[in-house]
Amino acid sequence: MKYLYSVKIVCFCLTLALTSQCLLSSVQAQALEAPPQLDEATRQLLENSLSVNELDQEIKRITDQQHVAQTKYTQLEKSLTQQEKLLSQARHQADSVLVSYYTGERDDFWALFLSTGSLSGMIAFYDYYRMIIDHDQLLLSDYQEQYTQLTQQKNELYATATELGEISSNLSNQRIRVANLQQSIHQSLATSSNPEIARQLMNEMNEYWKNIGLYEVKKYFRAIAISMQQFPDYLKSQPGAIQISGTHYTISIDEQQLNQFLHVQGQLPQSFQFKFAQNQLSIHGKEGNLDLDITGHYEIVNQPQNAIQFYVDKLVFNGLQLPDTTCRMLENEFDLGFYPQQIIAYLKATAVTTEPQLMKIQLELSLN
Repeated sequence: MKYLYSVKIVCFCLTLALTSQCLLSSVQAQALEAPPQLDEATRQLLENSLSVNELDQEIKRITDQQHVAQTKYTQLEKSLTQQEKLLSQARHQADSVLVSYYTGERDDFWALFLSTGSLSGMIAFYDYYRMIIDHDQLLLSDYQEQYTQLTQQKNELYATATELGEISSNLSNQRIRVANLQQSIHQSLATSSNPEIARQLMNEMNEYWKNIGLYEVKKYFRAIAISMQQFPDYLKSQPGAIQISGTHYTISIDEQQLNQFLHVQGQLPQSFQFKFAQNQLSIHGKEGNLDLDITGHYEIVNQPQNAIQFYVDKLVFNGLQLPDTTCRMLENEFDLGFYPQQIIAYLKATAVTTEPQLMKIQLELSLN
C-alpha cells in the first residue's frame, strides 16, 4: 500500500513536470513562430531583450573601431614627432643654402670660374659648381617634401582625433540605450506573473535570432544585393523602362517588374513581396518560422560615386522590431543600391521618387 502511494506521487510529479514543459514549449512556439499572438507586454519585453543583445554587438563593433583608431592615433603621434625632427634638420640645411644665395656666396663661385684661365679648368670648375647647385636643390626639395609630409600627417592626426571623438560619443550613447532597456526589462520581469517563463522566452528568442534568424535575414539581404548588381542589365532589356529626352533620362520601374526580377534573379521565395508606396519601399516575407518586414527608402548619393542607395528605416523580425544599429550593420554589409553608369556611361542620377506601385529615377548625362 505504501509502495503504491509512492508510485502515485511519482506519476503525479512527472505529469505535472510534463504539463509545465508542454505549456512552456507552447508559449515559446508562439514567441518564435506566431509573434502576433503574444500580448503587448510580452512582445515589448522580447523586443527590448533582442535590442539589448543587438546593441551589445554594436558596442563591441564600436569598441573594436575605437581600438583601431586609438592605435592609429598613437602611431601617427610617434611618426609626427619623428617627422618634426627630420623637418628641423631639413630646415636648418635649407636655411644655410638660402643664406648662401642671399649673401652672395654662390656668386663668388662665378668669379672663380671666370678666373680659372683655361678651358679644361673652366670645365672642371663648372662640374664642381653643378654638384654644389644640385646638392642645394636636393636639400631644398628634401625640406619641401618633409614639410608636405608633416602637413599631411597633421591633417590625418586631426581627422583621427575627430573620428575618435565621434566613436566615443557613439559608444556612450549606445551604452545609455542599453542601460535604459535593461532597466525596462528588469521592471517588466518584476511585474511579470511568471518571470521564469519570461526569462526563458527571452533566452529562446535571443538564441533563435543569433543562431538562425540573423543568418536567414543575411541570406535574403545577400540575395538581394547580388541581384541588384544585375539590375542595370535587366532594365536595359525591358522595353519602355528607359525613356530619353535629349540629355535627360527617366527610368520607370513598377513593383511587378521588381518582384519578377528578384524572384527569378535572386531566387527569393514567392512569399517575399516588394511594394512601392509614397517615398517608401517595403518588403514582407514569411518562410517557415521566419516572418520578416523591411521598410526603407531610396536616396541619391554621390560619394564615393553616384548611386541610388537603399536605406533600411525599419526591420521587424517575427513581430519584434530590431534597433537602428542592426539596420546600419546590414546596410554596411550588403549593398542594395544600383549604379546608373552601369546602364549608360556618364549617366548621373539626379532624383528618385517612389509612389504606389511605381519608382521613377531621373538621370542626366554628365561628363564630370
